[in-house]
Amino acid sequence: MAHNNSTAISRRRLLQGMGILSLGAMCNSLFPARALAADQLADSGFLQVSQFLVSRPCGPLLGQRYYDALTRHDAQFSQKLSSLKTLLQQRNFSHVDEFLAAFTADNSDWQTAKTLISAWYTGVVGSGSDLELIAYADAMMYLPTKDILVVPTYGGGPFYWAVTQKGQVATTGEHA
Repeated sequence: MAHNNSTAISRRRLLQGMGILSLGAMCNSLFPARALAADQLADSGFLQVSQFLVSRPCGPLLGQRYYDALTRHDAQFSQKLSSLKTLLQQRNFSHVDEFLAAFTADNSDWQTAKTLISAWYTGVVGSGSDLELIAYADAMMYLPTKDILVVPTYGGGPFYWAVTQKGQVATTGEHA
C-alpha cells in the first residue's frame, strides 16, 4: 500500500536539491574572487547608499562594476563611502534632496554623493583624461525618455571624433 503524503519529499526532489546546492558551492569555489567581491559590495553598503542617492533601485551587477571602478580611480573611496553611509544613517534623511540641501559643495560627503550620482547617471567614472566607461545604454540619464526615445548609438554624430584638416575635432559629422 503506497502512502501519498503531500509533505513527504520525493527522492527525485531531494536529489535535485542536493545537485543545486552542490553546483552553487562549486561555483563559489571556482570563482572565490567574485564571491569575495559580492561580500565586499554588500558590506560596504554601496547599493543602499546608491539607491538612496539616485532614488531608484540599483542592480548588483552594475553596482559591482561601479564600485570596482570607483575604488580603482580613488584609493580613498571605501573610506569616503563609509563616511557618507554613516552620515546618512545618523541624520536619517527622508530624500536625497534633503541631504543635498543640508550641505554645501565643499563638504566631503556631499562630494562623494556627487561622484556616486554622476557615475550612475552618466555611466562614467573618473575625470579628465582618466574617464572609464562603465555603462552606456544602462546609464540612468536615459531613463526619463526610455519608453519614447532610443538610446543614441554614437556620441556627437558620425565622425565626431575625426580630426579636421585644421587640427580641430569635427563635431558636426564633417571628416578629414
